[in-house]
Amino acid sequence: MMRPCLAPFSVLLLSSCAADRFYQQVDGTGEITGRPAVVWTQPDKFVYAHQLNTDFKFSRPNGEVIHPGSIETDGGSIPRILWSQKDFSPWTYAPAYLVHDWMYEAHRRKVPAGKDADGNPIYYTKDQADWIMAEIIKAQMENPEQFNTRKSAGNLRRIYWAVSKFGDTAWNGEPHPVVATTATEEFISDTLRNLPLLPVLGSLKSELLSPVRPQPALKGSRVHVE
Repeated sequence: MMRPCLAPFSVLLLSSCAADRFYQQVDGTGEITGRPAVVWTQPDKFVYAHQLNTDFKFSRPNGEVIHPGSIETDGGSIPRILWSQKDFSPWTYAPAYLVHDWMYEAHRRKVPAGKDADGNPIYYTKDQADWIMAEIIKAQMENPEQFNTRKSAGNLRRIYWAVSKFGDTAWNGEPHPVVATTATEEFISDTLRNLPLLPVLGSLKSELLSPVRPQPALKGSRVHVE
C-alpha cells in the first residue's frame, strides 16, 4: 500500500533533526561587541571602514578576537528574490557577514585575520572562516534582547551549508583593497565582487539532506594557508 504523504514528511523531519544537531555543534557563546556601520558609496555598494568601527569585533569562545579591516561589502549576498523572506535580507546577520567577508579578504591579501588569546596575529582556513560565521550567527540568535534576532536552527544550517559549498571561488579570488580617498574616510568602490552567500537557496531540495562540512580545527594558525 502506497503512502505518498510520508516521503515529504520524512524529508522535512530529517532536515529538522539535521538542523538541530548542527545548531548544537556550534558554540554560540562568543561575544559580538559594538554595532558595525557601513558607508554607502553608490547604489547597492557599501564599504565597511575599519577606522569608523573601532569598537566592533567578535571574541570567539576560545579567546581569539577578530576586528575586521576595511572591505567592500554587500552584507550577505542574498539573491534578490529572497529579500522579502523573513531573515533573508542581506543585513539580517550583518555582524557575521561582515566578519566572514573580512576573513575571506584577509586570506586573499595574505594578511592575518585575527589575534589569538595572547594577542598574536593568526590566519584562518576557509573551513574555519565559514565555521566562525556560524558561531557569530548563533551568538546573535542566542541574544535576542540585544540583537532582536529569532532563533532558527534551519537558517543557521542553510547559510553555513551554502558558504561552505559555494565559497571556493571567492576564497581563491583576487584581493580588493579599499583605499581611503580623503582624510574624512570617504571610500569609493568601482567593483563589488564578494562571496555569493546563498546562490542556490531558492531551491532547497538538494540542501535538505546534504551533509554540511564538519567542524574544523577551532584555533587559527600563525601561518597563512593557501
